[in-house]
Amino acid sequence: MEVIEDKTKVSIAYVLMEKSGRILEEIQPTHPFVYIHGYNNIIPGLEAALAGRKLGEKFSVDIPANLGYGVYRDDLIMKVPKSELQEVGELWIGMELEMFQDDDIREFQLPETPDEFIEDLNLDKDESDGIYTVKEIYRDSVLVDGNHPFAGKDLTFEVEVVAIEEPSYTELETGFPDQDDYDNEYDEGFDDRYDEKF
Repeated sequence: MEVIEDKTKVSIAYVLMEKSGRILEEIQPTHPFVYIHGYNNIIPGLEAALAGRKLGEKFSVDIPANLGYGVYRDDLIMKVPKSELQEVGELWIGMELEMFQDDDIREFQLPETPDEFIEDLNLDKDESDGIYTVKEIYRDSVLVDGNHPFAGKDLTFEVEVVAIEEPSYTELETGFPDQDDYDNEYDEGFDDRYDEKF
């Protein structure tokens, strides 16, 4: 396949930078980022910029915060009593927790799989469920932040289209690369909040 369209499996290399030029993330062509195009599993500004691109094409695109990781939301910063985190166990700065909340209860747990982590990012949604990062630990409480680390930032991606393939039946059903591809991404540091699916 030569052109990126919906329902194609795409591999890209990229350098992600702040407007200042500071590099936030770099993915080499030898270990590309793989996604299924058209499933809204990457930030909207980048997915739109990739549509129609050709195999081997290199380009740069500026993405404002509202089409990237969303605006920074103060309502996603909260102090949580340690009593609510007893089931989690050991706590540390930078730890990621998944929060579920309804009218009666709020529950925190560790994300179990990469898919959970992707699907539950707080990317400019109204609901507060999602992934929270531990920012500060106090004697009786913990400060957590549900904003993506790149929230509120205008970004530049320098992208190279490394491969365009026909996805498998499973990939079309789930919208995610097959587990082998996923495992490779996870091993490359996917559990680091800065290396998650964009």
